[in-house]
Amino acid sequence: MTESYASFMLDHAAGNHDGALELAGDMHMLLNPKGAETAWLWSVIGGAMLEQRPPSEPTNTQKAKPWRRKARKMAQSARDLLAMAESSLEWKRGISGISYATTGTTGAKFIKLKPGQSAPAHGHGSLEATVVLQGQFSDGHGVYKRGDLVLGEPGKRHKPAAVGDETCICFIAETSHPLWNLFR
Repeated sequence: MTESYASFMLDHAAGNHDGALELAGDMHMLLNPKGAETAWLWSVIGGAMLEQRPPSEPTNTQKAKPWRRKARKMAQSARDLLAMAESSLEWKRGISGISYATTGTTGAKFIKLKPGQSAPAHGHGSLEATVVLQGQFSDGHGVYKRGDLVLGEPGKRHKPAAVGDETCICFIAETSHPLWNLFR
């Protein structure tokens, strides 16, 4: 387990992600037993730490119940997006030649790479979380299959390419880019 993966899953279990990143964590948990186990372990550790808190420190038990409702709602949203990816999506071809489909969630999209097709080499200015939904891809750092969570951290460069005979479909979640927020 890499440090960035552990940190991402800790934040996910604590409810620190929102929007697209939360959906990526939920999809990873739904598709990968390792993801579900990691999130569960972080939840257990967090619960134990809260129980060890001295009584003089305030706890916000009011927040726990809405978070659980939110977690159930987000898990359902992840299931809905998975169902959307497995049915017919409206694919568009981007300028790079890669096909993508929108999700209705800010910072989230689906991408599709045909067997042997690659995306242009690129880096990231903010965190990007990719969950493989179908097929496999390689990016020079590893080979990833269904359910895997791949984190593109700021400064990390890679060139994703579909491997094998199956089309690769991924869910991509990005944190917002402060510069682009000026144009919204």
